[in-house]
Order: sequence, then structure tokens, then C-alpha cells
Amino acid sequence: MNVNQSLYEVIASRANQNPNFIALQFMGKRITYFDLLQNIDKSAFGLSQLGIKKGNVITICMPNVFEVIYTFYAGVKLGAICHMVHPLTPVKQLKTQMIETNSKLLMVVDTFYDTYHLMTKELNVPLILVTPVDSFGLIKKVGYKVINKKRLANIQVDNLVIPYKKLIEKNGHIETASVDSKTSAVYLHSGGTSGTPKTIELSHFSINSLANQTEYILDEHDFENKHMLAVLPMFHGFGLCMGVHAMLVYGGVDTLMPKFNAKDTISLIKKNQINYLIGVPTLFEALLNTNDFAGPHLKNLKQAFVGGDYVSPTLKERFNKVMAENNSHAQLLEGYGLTEVVTVCAVNTIFEQKLGTVGKPLPGIDIKIVDLETKEVLPVNTLGEIAVSGPTRMNGYLHDKLATSSTFKKIDDKIYVLTGDYGMIDDEGYVVFKQRLKRIIKVSGMPVLPSEIETLVSALPGISEVAAVGVKDQERGNMIKLFVTIKPGAEIKVTDDEIKQMIKAELSIYAVPKSIVYLDKMPKTIIGKIDTKILETLE
Repeated sequence: MNVNQSLYEVIASRANQNPNFIALQFMGKRITYFDLLQNIDKSAFGLSQLGIKKGNVITICMPNVFEVIYTFYAGVKLGAICHMVHPLTPVKQLKTQMIETNSKLLMVVDTFYDTYHLMTKELNVPLILVTPVDSFGLIKKVGYKVINKKRLANIQVDNLVIPYKKLIEKNGHIETASVDSKTSAVYLHSGGTSGTPKTIELSHFSINSLANQTEYILDEHDFENKHMLAVLPMFHGFGLCMGVHAMLVYGGVDTLMPKFNAKDTISLIKKNQINYLIGVPTLFEALLNTNDFAGPHLKNLKQAFVGGDYVSPTLKERFNKVMAENNSHAQLLEGYGLTEVVTVCAVNTIFEQKLGTVGKPLPGIDIKIVDLETKEVLPVNTLGEIAVSGPTRMNGYLHDKLATSSTFKKIDDKIYVLTGDYGMIDDEGYVVFKQRLKRIIKVSGMPVLPSEIETLVSALPGISEVAAVGVKDQERGNMIKLFVTIKPGAEIKVTDDEIKQMIKAELSIYAVPKSIVYLDKMPKTIIGKIDTKILETLE
């Protein structure tokens, strides 16, 4: 692929090369690459009729359905910047984000009309309403309207409230904008490397450069009729690039799933319509806890990649055991990344992996470990801050030159992203991720890594999920509070005191929790990570 093309151009090139290949699949309906390109071009013309042009920003607040794919590539065809946000973003927060990005329109599922229409009216921007079943048959359309009758009842179409089907009803041609591949194509939101919310600017070049690693990561060269479960949303760098864009670049199939459903996923695996899985740990836990996950159909799975949150060794062991027992060559492979470099920058692969690590840097990616204070490069097997350089690096944080300059560090004539992550590189070149620096807890002045506690306790029989957080303590400044969930039907055969003694013996006295709290389920963030901020507030 030509990484110097725009995101639209690389997809158009694939569509012209393999027009009859299947590109998208959703709810049993398949879209060829020819039809994909036709729908993108229709959407681009429709957007142009609303005045969207090169340099404008459009906000897409959608789950993974056909229309979000069409509109995303339509936007970049026009040279616009796609601002991707979570479809459950609160109105006040979304309004702030749209003002910050100077967005010219908002696209949402029609059932969210009541939530957002007053905001877009106040901002005087069009609200595009998507009915996800518009391109389906009568039965699905009627069913959708019946189920969502109350939520659709108040919709009033006018010059600022436009159904997506109306947006694309006129045929017309619009030229592809000429853009420098290094200019920003996408805005994504992240906690930033310091933990403060930021808007990250990613270029066509950076996203294409990661997609260009697909053959290496997946160990595959023929993607025709190879299916990726595209369940990670496009407001997530992993979902945007590896879940959607990468497969379309190489002629594969994106099997879209707006919201993860374990039973639906298993059904698709049985039909050989999912060959690659990427997700956060909770996705794989849900699959393993579903009765009919195991079976001969698992031979259809080729690879599975996990990241974005703490991955327990027992999760990988359980998954790999089920795969081996069902004649699948797939393994659960852990990677590491951050939105500031699109997403994954180091990963274990089927041909090169090491337990306890997040793999080696991708080709073209350089990772160094620097001192926490001086930012000087440290030798191998020495813990420090992870720094990443390569073609996937972000352009910067939107409207925040100070944060951008403090995150970038020049080393040997290369610009590195200081990740805010604590880890090391071993003598074989594997990256070991220890902890987000902002999660390191000082107990009596001594640094305690929650991830070490979580790894130790999660290995106990019957334990499902573990999270260690810091709580204020008058004597020690902070103490550890441990939250635990139990697997369904399991019994814990160790006492809290025994758990504390184990932590003291294996780690240190500073890592011993002040209390252990058992929950029915862990609070999760909007992308499925354990929400430690909520845990910190629990009594």
C-alpha cells in the first residue's frame, strides 16, 4: 500500500483492484468493495451539498454500522477531519468537544434525536440522523420502528435535522480533495499521557503506516474472505485502524458489531465469519464464560489480540487451552499501545512471543526507556518511562502546544512520545509493561505497582477480576484497597488474611491491602476497562 495516500485513496485503490470482494458484513447483509466505494462517494457528495469542504471537522457519534464507515471515508475524501466520539457521550461534554474542534455537523443514530437536537440547534450545525436498518428489508425496518417507537416519536426534520437517507438521495460527483498525507485526518479523545483529557490529531500517514503492518501482525498475505470482528468502536484507535481500516486496505472483511454480544460472536465464528478477534480483556472473558464458545468451530479462528487494559496470565492460559483443545492454532497475544501513536506499537506475534511481555516493537517503531526525572536513555533491563518513536506518531494535541511539547522528546534526532507508562526492555528486545505512571501508588514513600498485586491475586482459583487502588491514610499517606470479583459458581478457598500474607511474602509489606472488597461486578469505562476512578470513590 502507499502510506502517502489519503485514507480514502488507499480504500478506493483496493476497491478498484478487487471490486467483487466482500468488504463489510452486518446483520447478515454483505457489501462488496464496489458498493462500499459507491456508498462512500454518495455520502461525500451529500456532505459537500451541506458545505463540508477541505479542512472542516465533522463529528461522528456512532457505533459500528454501515453508515459510519461510509461517512468516515466520505469525510476524508473531501479533505475534512473526522472527529470520532462515543455515542453515549453526555450532551455537555459533546458540546464542549464540538466547540473545541469547530465541528460543522454531528452524526448520530436517530434514536438519540431527543438527546442532541437542542444542542446542534444552539450550535447552528446540521444533525444527521442515521437509521441503521435503512438499507435492510421491510421486516427489519418495521421491527426497528416498533422497538424504538417512543424514541423516534419526536423527530422533526428541517434544514438542520437531516435523515442520512436524504443526505445520499441525490447523485452527483465530487472530486477527491488533494491533501498532504501528513495533515490531520482524525481527532480522537484520550486521557493523554498525563491522565488529563486531550484531543489527539492523527494524520492519514500515521494511520496508514500502522495499517501497513497488518500482514506482519496477523501473519497473513491473502485477506479475501478473511473476517475481522469490528466491535471495537471507531472512536478507539485500535478499533479505527486495526478493526476497520487495516482489513479494508488489504481486501478483507469487516464484520461489524455495534455492541459486543458473546453469543452473536460465537454464531459468526461457527459460520466462519470471524477469523480475527481484537479486543479488551473483558471481551475474551465473556467469550470464555459462554457455554458454547468451545467446539470444533474454533478452528476458524486464526488470531486473537488483546490489549488496552491489564491482561491476567490466567486469561491467556484459559483461552489458549480452549483453542488447543479444539484444534485451533489461534493464541491470545498481548500488545501495547496508546492513541498518541494511533494504537499498537509493540505486540507478541504467533512467530515471536514471550510470556510476561507485550512483545517486540513493530517494524519501523523504535522504543526506548528513559529516566523518570532526567529523561536520559536507560540500558536494557532497567525500569523507566516508555518512549515511542515512529511513523505512527500523532501530530500533537489539538490547541495545546504546551502539552504537545512536553510529551515529545528528541533523542538521537528522532521525536519520541513520552508515554507516561512504566516499563523496561529486556535483553532480547521484548517490551515489559509494568504500570501507568499515574497509577503508581506511594505507600510510606515507597512505590507500589497495582499491576503486580492484580497479577498475583488474579492467579488464585475462583478469582475473576482484580483491581488495586490507592486510598488516603493518615499514617502512610496512601494504602492499598483491593477490589475482587468471583467467577460465577466459584468459591474462594483462601481468607483475606491469607491473601494479605501472600502479597506480603511475594511482593512487600507496602503492597498489603488495608482492606479487600468483594463486588458482584467491576465498574467499567465506556470502552470496557475497569474504572479505577470509580473504585477510588467507593467506601
